[in-house]
Amino acid sequence: MENQCPNCHAEIRPESNFCSVCGQKNESLFITSRQLVTDFLTNVFAWDNRFLRSIRELARPASLTVQFFSGARQQFIPPARLYLFTVLLHLAVISYFSTGSFFFSDRDRTTGKELVKLHDQIATIEAIQDTILLNDSLSITQRDALDRLHTHLKDKYDGLNDTIRFFLFEDDPLNAFTLYDLEAAPKDSLAVRMSKKPWHYQLIGNQFVKTYRDPKALGTFLFARLSWMMFLILPFVGLILAGLYYRQKRYFVEHLVFALHYHVAAFLLVSLGLIGDYLINGGWTTIAVVLSLAYIYIAMKRYYQQSWTRTFGKFIILHIMYFLVCVTLISLLLISSFLLFA
Repeated sequence: MENQCPNCHAEIRPESNFCSVCGQKNESLFITSRQLVTDFLTNVFAWDNRFLRSIRELARPASLTVQFFSGARQQFIPPARLYLFTVLLHLAVISYFSTGSFFFSDRDRTTGKELVKLHDQIATIEAIQDTILLNDSLSITQRDALDRLHTHLKDKYDGLNDTIRFFLFEDDPLNAFTLYDLEAAPKDSLAVRMSKKPWHYQLIGNQFVKTYRDPKALGTFLFARLSWMMFLILPFVGLILAGLYYRQKRYFVEHLVFALHYHVAAFLLVSLGLIGDYLINGGWTTIAVVLSLAYIYIAMKRYYQQSWTRTFGKFIILHIMYFLVCVTLISLLLISSFLLFA
């Protein structure tokens, strides 16, 4: 007598271990705690083993792609899932191990904080000078010393208080702020200064101030959208490869999977480089980028099986077009992130 599969309701023989339609295991509906723990450990370690096997195969350029289209798929992580995991890992590494801020250098930020201290010291001395004028409590020598200190601090303040200008596509700046204003001036007062300018000048000016005061917020906002860009760029890369190798009559998905795999390798290499620079500070990111380019070149040679010279020519064309697509997408991403983040 045959039973029904509780998952898909297909007929299943009692002696069968699995449903022939959906693959669910033929077992009692009641699950013990032991089975739950066993299933969890099996799935976790099975994924780990598949991941390690995928990375090991990925270490040989194009080998994972060849294995995938030769039918050996069960023992490796599917390309899209592997790519998603690597993108998230790469973005996490960038967010945690990269210390640079957008639009402003660390020196600007340090100078801004120093200007606030100088401004407070100058204000204190000026208050003392006003008190002296009223009470006449200090000698001429003491007044001169106080005046010299005030002049010294004022000259230092003026020398450090550079003007930061924001240009877009015009010779004249959209907005200009001193470092002290960016660091400490109330937003309302800055908004009043920009009130007579066109609305888009005011919008960019407000975002400019917010970016200076909280660069981490823009970074978080940007990285959240960078992951989408990394997925959007893949079809373009697949189309470029399809155009470069159109005589081989390959399906588009073959180029797409190849692009997925070599991006995974590149992201992992660059992530290791960023971590190396953070821990050791020795140009590891640059080395990782060079290695990733070499990896892609070798992968193209092995997968498409053309001569080294011909592959190099197509490698150059691929990266010129890749660069143009990246610049376009990143520019749109930066502009939209800068204008929209709150």
